[in-house]
Amino acid sequence: MTLEAAVSKINNINWKNERRFTKGSYFGYEYLRRLSQFYKMNQIRPKSPAFSNIPYLLGDTEGDSEFSTFYNKDMLMVFENNQSIKNIVVWYLQLAKYADKCPDGSQFLSVYEPLINLLECGGEFFMNNAGLEIKNEGYYPFNNWFERFVDAEPHDINYL
Repeated sequence: MTLEAAVSKINNINWKNERRFTKGSYFGYEYLRRLSQFYKMNQIRPKSPAFSNIPYLLGDTEGDSEFSTFYNKDMLMVFENNQSIKNIVVWYLQLAKYADKCPDGSQFLSVYEPLINLLECGGEFFMNNAGLEIKNEGYYPFNNWFERFVDAEPHDINYL
């Protein structure tokens, strides 16, 4: 059921949206804060957020081969131009599938939700080894990211 809900959430995103998000928010901040909490809680040495595939870190080795059946042409166009968005969507779906087998995994879906919520609002983001850029919002460098976010206060991102 978790995968079904995640697929529905992804498919309800307006992928034709021109990705012109201009509202100030804390989507990037909250993603990094929640990711640092995941690493702390599971006592896993932090990786770069650009390579933080949570299902893989939890032991899921099945990968993402079947998820392409859930993608529409508008989604594929976005993925073609933005590997960061594709990775987050794939990891989110992969984690939802993993949670169907191992229900404890469902608590970690909230890690990816700030970036999924950003997409729902028409936002766009880019990640590489250096940092996370939320278009028209801000830039979060990855140097010492874990130390900066592990004890950070949460921000409400549900008001949009």
